[in-house]
Amino acid sequence: MRAFLKQHWVHVTSNFLLDSLLFAMAFVAGSYFRLHDGMILKLSSYWPGIFMGSLLFPSMIYIFGLYSPQSSNQGPFKRSVIILFCLACTMAPMMGLFYVKKSIAIGRTVMLVSMPLAYLSILIHHGLLLRFLRGYRERAAFIVTSSFDELEAKLFAQFGRQSLDLVGVVRFDEYQPTGEMPLLGQTSDLSTIVRSERLERVLCSNKSMADPAMCKNFCELRYSGITVMPLIHLFEEMHQMVPLELISPEWLLSASAGPHVLYIHKVKRGFDVAVSILGLIFLGPVCLLGMLAVKLISRGPVLYRQTRSGRFGKPFQVIKLRTMKVDAEKDGAVWAAANDSRTTLVGNFLRKFRVDEIPQLVNVLRGEMSFVGPRPERPEFIKDLAREIPYFQERVMVQPGITGWAQVNYPYGGNVEDARRKLEFDLYYIKNMSLFLDVFILLDTVRIILRGGLGENHKRALIDTSFLRRAGLKASPFKPAV
Repeated sequence: MRAFLKQHWVHVTSNFLLDSLLFAMAFVAGSYFRLHDGMILKLSSYWPGIFMGSLLFPSMIYIFGLYSPQSSNQGPFKRSVIILFCLACTMAPMMGLFYVKKSIAIGRTVMLVSMPLAYLSILIHHGLLLRFLRGYRERAAFIVTSSFDELEAKLFAQFGRQSLDLVGVVRFDEYQPTGEMPLLGQTSDLSTIVRSERLERVLCSNKSMADPAMCKNFCELRYSGITVMPLIHLFEEMHQMVPLELISPEWLLSASAGPHVLYIHKVKRGFDVAVSILGLIFLGPVCLLGMLAVKLISRGPVLYRQTRSGRFGKPFQVIKLRTMKVDAEKDGAVWAAANDSRTTLVGNFLRKFRVDEIPQLVNVLRGEMSFVGPRPERPEFIKDLAREIPYFQERVMVQPGITGWAQVNYPYGGNVEDARRKLEFDLYYIKNMSLFLDVFILLDTVRIILRGGLGENHKRALIDTSFLRRAGLKASPFKPAV
């Protein structure tokens, strides 16, 4: 059960819903304390405000990152202040219902009673959550069959020790590990090692998972409640990205079968239309101000059209506010960068707060783009990058998006290595796309807009997997490690 709860999106969604429920129950309790016998009648008119608050409050908590494992670095005091701030921000629009329709506005006394109850109950929840994030670490062992597996174990040492306690390695057959990690034994004694070391998780490479001799041992462990997974799946679970060096054709085939056809063609399209219409209504005035600023400060057209590759590589004209000088590409196509010298004075501001992206909502309505998906790339760049980066063409199998998992996790990229790293997030999204993930990406986008973008220091926080590539043990994505 604990291993199941450690899965990132299950953890985020369950805590999101729990905060939403605690918020709503606090108002039910507050209505009872204040109104007693008249509670049921009043709740029938209060429910629009309570429903709005129970969605808005956990959304703000998510934007502040309190559901992420990294939030364990924040102390209880800072966490309590953030929760109080989110409650105060939620209270404002709920009280604003009085000016929309007085009959559905929540009474001030009920509000004053309910808010402390909500704060106390949610504070207790987050105190327990913080204790769980800081205190629980699964005991794990890594099966090594080759020198490349040992490099994978070294990679795990970079990123996994925050949540897992790597007890040691288990050798396969006659292979003798050369690393510094403790040797627990060999795979023929795997069941005994699991019991004696009190292991909760066994990690391995894709090669081990496919080995017929290991399959029986792995099945027995899984039926005994022990989690068995290759390292690439652990990356997905803990960091929501997929290192290219660990991808196999089998993983890629499995990933392509992940998203349900009904979601891609029906639910996702309906979500795109609804969000883009709402976006044009609410962000239209902001876009008009941006257009005015572009017109007043720089010469040339206000809108910028450029050919991009859509789903399956089909070209379309993306629409954006112009943020660069008119002659920005007089010498040919050039990578865009975070602090591009070709941008205009107002262009830097528009790009920092993503105002230049608003006209792309028209592309979404046309069906050329989705609201969430890989960034639409230029055909000439795709052709060059596909020659240098394995699996790069996979990102054009789905519709591109205005925002996406790569865009909210990695800043502007200006070279091949940046494109490689962003692809690792795009592949994770392609495999795991869902309505829940799209909603959370929208909330992440709001957070980034409020912060004014991702800084360059965000790159340094990512895990370095390049040493696997430099080792030369996996020169081709279709050639097995030796």
